[in-house]
Amino acid sequence: MAANHDFEVKQLLKAYRKGIISDELFESEMNELRNGEGTGQYVFNGKSYNSEREMLVAFLDEYRCAENFAAEYLGGWNDVSTEECVKGGLRMIEQREAFHAQLLEARLKELGGSVQCSVPTEQREKEMAMYAATDKTDAEKLQYLADQIPDLPKALKFITDVIDQIEDDQQTKELLRSMVQDEMSSGQWLLEANELLNGTNATA
Repeated sequence: MAANHDFEVKQLLKAYRKGIISDELFESEMNELRNGEGTGQYVFNGKSYNSEREMLVAFLDEYRCAENFAAEYLGGWNDVSTEECVKGGLRMIEQREAFHAQLLEARLKELGGSVQCSVPTEQREKEMAMYAATDKTDAEKLQYLADQIPDLPKALKFITDVIDQIEDDQQTKELLRSMVQDEMSSGQWLLEANELLNGTNATA
């Protein structure tokens, strides 16, 4: 980020010295740079970014982190699952999430980013305690998960909102569009499994 900021300042100074931009515009642009994030046109997770790439680097790292953790706790759940019909679906989704994390990390690095995001300790302990618990049934775990995703499109809005902003990086855009399809499939299976095991008590 600092290197990018320095580059923008140098370019601005160069344009000003050559008379390409006015005193007023130069002052305005410098003020925006001094204010840190400025008023970027790209937004992710309530934060503004001045370029598509900056937004994507932040998003890819956080999404990678979430997918990697999902693979971890789903694997823990699968290890203690007692329902064969649940174990089959969990295995598929666990592998899918792990593969997503690998793809996201690879693309993050291709864009010049690095792995930084990590799951907060409190959240990790809470989720692992739930999904890896041997004293909770598969039906209870499915209901717990279903309660968090009653509306699949809404649950995936954090991804589709980013996709809608991408204009230049078509490779990342299509990568994410394909992942959304995977996420919809995973979510549908989990909701259907919940309905199967919990019947009328399942979340609609």
